[in-house]
Amino acid sequence: MAIRSGRTMLTDMDGSGDNVFVIATVTKTWSLASHKPFQKGFLTDPSKAHEEERYFVVYDPDVRLEEGKTYKLNGTDYAYEPFEEIQLKLNEGAFVEEWEWKQ
Repeated sequence: MAIRSGRTMLTDMDGSGDNVFVIATVTKTWSLASHKPFQKGFLTDPSKAHEEERYFVVYDPDVRLEEGKTYKLNGTDYAYEPFEEIQLKLNEGAFVEEWEWKQ
């Protein structure tokens, strides 16, 4: 696993396993009826059209993302092979901070 320098756009995620920093808006969430992961949903940023959202999954019991909010997120660029999904995986201790776009 490598640590990418600077901000990663969602379109640049490819399931590499790298540690990435993204700024993205949550468009949809759902809680999972499992021990882990706790939450799953969709993210978007200026690099993606609404129809091209990227999945996120939350493995930290203290983190819950809210629909419509924008966050600074530090997680793993993860490939979930069973569903052929590229995800932002937020493990325990992930950095998550609400953020507002500057105009």
